[in-house]
Amino acid sequence: MVDFSQRLKLLRDKKGWSKVETARRLGLKAPSTYGNWEYGLRQPDLEMVTKIAELFSVSVDYLLGENNIPSYDLETKEKQADILYRLEKICEDIEYESDLQLGKNTLSEPAGEYILDSLTFMIKQAKKWNQIDEAPKS
Repeated sequence: MVDFSQRLKLLRDKKGWSKVETARRLGLKAPSTYGNWEYGLRQPDLEMVTKIAELFSVSVDYLLGENNIPSYDLETKEKQADILYRLEKICEDIEYESDLQLGKNTLSEPAGEYILDSLTFMIKQAKKWNQIDEAPKS
């Protein structure tokens, strides 16, 4: 299970922000405060957890590891019915999450890359068969 500090790092990496930039966006005076959260040395208070969730557009449940779906908004729920969205989320998980499992074993990096490459190929082929244009992701 992914813990709070891992989720912080994952979300920050997805945005391409440094720890200092993330701390600035959260209104923290000392960037080391954010760094301590990401390193798992300290935990923010509930008010700050809510602010972090808003900054990254995810639910508090996701941040706390209670849910693997980053957001509860209606748009996300509607997208879940779309197999393309779900496959892209799996690819994203493989690319950014650590400690994933395949069966009861930890997913190795080569196995993850193989699955990611295979899914990417399958998505492209399915789009061709389904006559879906490559549109930019929203």
